[in-house]
Amino acid sequence: MSEDFTKELPGASPFEKRVLAELAALHSGEQRILTELAALHKGEQRILTELVTLRGEVKEIRGDVTDLRREVTELRIHQTAMAKNIAALDQRLTSLEEKVDSRLQETRPIWEAVKAQIEKLDEKFSIFIRDLYDIRGDLSLYNKRLGVLESRVLP
Repeated sequence: MSEDFTKELPGASPFEKRVLAELAALHSGEQRILTELAALHKGEQRILTELVTLRGEVKEIRGDVTDLRREVTELRIHQTAMAKNIAALDQRLTSLEEKVDSRLQETRPIWEAVKAQIEKLDEKFSIFIRDLYDIRGDLSLYNKRLGVLESRVLP
């Protein structure tokens, strides 16, 4: 029998024609619904595939987050160790500064005495240089006089 139920049937009454037309409409609606269901099923399969993919990605992300948390914990441990080392270095530096200050206090009188002696030597050296210049001047004057005297004595 043909798919078109609405064809003129010989001897069919208008009621039968209406019933057959309705059945044909129901059949085409059923075909449309089956087509839509098949499309929905394909979409559902695609969504399920994407959901499985997303679940895998979420699992991978959770693993990455766990790794990052572990690394952050390790960094915090290293940071704490570095802070302790810095505190120890700070304490050592403070101790060293205190030692330097105490040694400076111990040696300050010595350096002040040395400085005073150097200043005295500087004054004495200045006097010595002046005396030396005076002697050189006198020596030059005596050489001239001696030259004059020798020139008179020796004809």
